[in-house]
Amino acid sequence: MGKIKIDAADKAFSDYIRARDGWKCSRCKRQYNPSIPEHRMALHCSHFQGRGKEATRFEELNADALCYGCHKYLGSHPAEHYVWQVARKGQEVVDKLVLQSNSYKKKDRKAEKLIWRAKLAELQ
Repeated sequence: MGKIKIDAADKAFSDYIRARDGWKCSRCKRQYNPSIPEHRMALHCSHFQGRGKEATRFEELNADALCYGCHKYLGSHPAEHYVWQVARKGQEVVDKLVLQSNSYKKKDRKAEKLIWRAKLAELQ
């Protein structure tokens, strides 16, 4: 499988998730400053159910701000990632995300970009 492309909708969603989480890693709690370019690159929008699953690609509950180290660690340890998600969000939410991720959703990147830019503006 090839690398999944990041488009303007993905960037808008990522900016929203990182701002929503206060520019802090949800796992280790390290704080980042969005005005520092290196910090913007070091804090990621991590998807519990991968970005390749369109039905949860832009689902807020499926995404957390994670630093590079925590993102890499949880990505390499899916069982621990699952347990961490259950501890944070509850079994019911995790079950919903897994089910939703395996459902069909038509792509509409223009709408997603507009939605997430508007939600980011609301936060600021």
